[in-house]
Amino acid sequence: MEQQGKIALVTGAGQGIGRACAVGLAREGADVAINDLREERALAVAEEVRTLGRRAIAVTADVADEGQVQAMVTRIVAELGGLDILVNNAGFGRPLLVEDMSHAEWDRIVDVNLGGTFNCARAAIRPMRARGGGRIVNIASLAAKRMSYFGGADYTASKAGVLGFTRHLAFELARDRITVNAVCPGLTVTPLAESAARPGELELLAKRIPLGRLVLPEHIADAVLFYCSPRAEMVTGTSLDVDGGISLGMQDMEAYFAARRRG
Repeated sequence: MEQQGKIALVTGAGQGIGRACAVGLAREGADVAINDLREERALAVAEEVRTLGRRAIAVTADVADEGQVQAMVTRIVAELGGLDILVNNAGFGRPLLVEDMSHAEWDRIVDVNLGGTFNCARAAIRPMRARGGGRIVNIASLAAKRMSYFGGADYTASKAGVLGFTRHLAFELARDRITVNAVCPGLTVTPLAESAARPGELELLAKRIPLGRLVLPEHIADAVLFYCSPRAEMVTGTSLDVDGGISLGMQDMEAYFAARRRG
């Protein structure tokens, strides 16, 4: 098992991509701290990790609040013994047009998606340095390179910021043997996509993906596991698209969503 003896924190791990990452890391031998705003979801995933024979704790914290994040990391180090892996997955989006978006709505998306990534990464640096290195994997989005399907401009901008932050932080932390990379999911079956999609829309969109099916959370987790593995020890400052080839035909998809937004 590639993560035997490692300690991981996965944010937004109560469902979807975060849950898949937490379970995947546990299957590879890691002990996992499960972060989610909803305690009942974090507790459920923590119990799932324990059934795999690994230690797990549920930690509720708003990643946009630096005080809560620091307290969360302090607790993880105290209870699990350190921190080797951080998966910054917490985030959300809403399908709002710019003209309908308040500044407060913009701020909240950016504070969680980009600010939360910053808060958690910053809090993780010292514990990782103390253990001789670590892995930070940020969940960005294909929207960072193109446009958001079900989110708004705030979501797109926040995820583009995550990519820029990833590259810069990778340079800063290379001397500490801490790698920093990002995964960019395409159309993925997540609560965000399912809540924003119209009836039957995800099935219709799957037909527009070259590989003919939607991305699953487990596909994203596989990319995260690679970045966390010994095989990726010389990989840093990169991003990996996991999109079923959808970016090969983005003009068609962008036309579809442009028409959708017009009503």
